[in-house]
Order: sequence, then C-alpha cells, then structure tokens
Amino acid sequence: MDRTSAMETYVSVVEPGSFSAAAKRLKLGQPAVSKSIAQLEERLGVRLLLRSTRALTPTDAGRRFYEHARRAIEEADLAEHVARDASTGLSGVLRVSAAVTFAVAGKCCRCID
Repeated sequence: MDRTSAMETYVSVVEPGSFSAAAKRLKLGQPAVSKSIAQLEERLGVRLLLRSTRALTPTDAGRRFYEHARRAIEEADLAEHVARDASTGLSGVLRVSAAVTFAVAGKCCRCID
C-alpha cells in the first residue's frame, strides 16, 4: 500500500475509533485495514494505536501523525480540485464597454464616416 493510501486508512480508523467502521467507509475487509495499520506502524517504527477489546486509542505519536496526515490528505484533495478546475477553461458572460462608434452594427471603425 502506498504512503497516501496508508495515511487515508489511518485517518479512517482514528476518526470513528474502529477498524470495522473504517473498513465499511473504505469498502475493504477489516483484516485488510488492520494489516495496513500494522504495516504503517512497522514502516514508521512507532506504535500509533493502543488496541484493547473495548477501545482503540491513538498514542501521542499517533495523534500527531493523525493531524499531519489529515492535513496532507486535505491538501492533496485541494490540489486535485484546483487541477480539475484549471482544465475546464473560462466560462460566463463577458461584458465589454466601448465607444458608440465601435458599436455600429455591421461596420468596422474604418467604415464609419
């Protein structure tokens, strides 16, 4: 799993506080979500979540990682949105003000007496 996907998975786990809820949100199986978090913790070399039978709580490192990951995901989403908007081109009404001599129908400025 790539870095961005791992961050999105982690954020999806922390927000509801549940692997199952994150799995539903991401349309993945719960074991895949759990494995992704384990791989992320291994890659970072730090425990991000404290797991118990009743609760899932981020560690101090996990809370800090969550805040940065959430912002990074928001920035990536914004970058995609900006890129998509740039490709649509300009649209809307263009109003032009000009002297009456330029507004004579069917004649250019050289043809006006």
